[in-house]
Amino acid sequence: MNWNTDPRRVGALYTVELLLEAISTGNRWSIARRATGPLLGQLLAADGSGGSHPHVLGTPRLSLTAHPLAVVDDDVAVVLGAVTERTRPDPTPLVAVLIRSTVDPRHWLVAALETTAEIAEDTRRAAVLGEYTESADAATIAAHSPLDPEAAAIDWDDPTVVLRAHANGTVTVADALAHLAEFDRSAWPWLADEGVTFGGLYLRARHPELVRER
Repeated sequence: MNWNTDPRRVGALYTVELLLEAISTGNRWSIARRATGPLLGQLLAADGSGGSHPHVLGTPRLSLTAHPLAVVDDDVAVVLGAVTERTRPDPTPLVAVLIRSTVDPRHWLVAALETTAEIAEDTRRAAVLGEYTESADAATIAAHSPLDPEAAAIDWDDPTVVLRAHANGTVTVADALAHLAEFDRSAWPWLADEGVTFGGLYLRARHPELVRER
């Protein structure tokens, strides 16, 4: 029986699902929010260069199915499940190792993601010993910035820049920032992560500290 009522288990499963989605869509911001250690650098490098993703299947639109199981200790979690792809009839086994962030509210970060049942010994040891650090991740993220080229390409200092033109008028940088001002600061990480509004794109371009905020 798979009991995933513990919020920690639900959080670990959801983090893996969101990371798979980010990989499938090439969303480097979302990848940076949810991966750690060597996996973080590998995924950001793959998405930045257009290369294949290490350790995971490369076909877009991946999803975690087949009744995934999360086994959670205080600071380490293991997620077992299967990855399905639209172009393949059979699911592929998946195992993920996660660690808890050292920063409140201590969300989960994926340290390893494999489509085989084997996780490298050094990865397991590092996860157990707590050798993945937020400062090292921050350096990796900075080395691969900007995380969102579309957002970085916009001149946010010019309020007259047209972001979108349609039959009813135009949306400018000034409009986007005015709309963003309607949200409380606590909503910024969510807006940046979703990246579906121009305000969210502004946050991706100008507030990299939001990557690890919840």
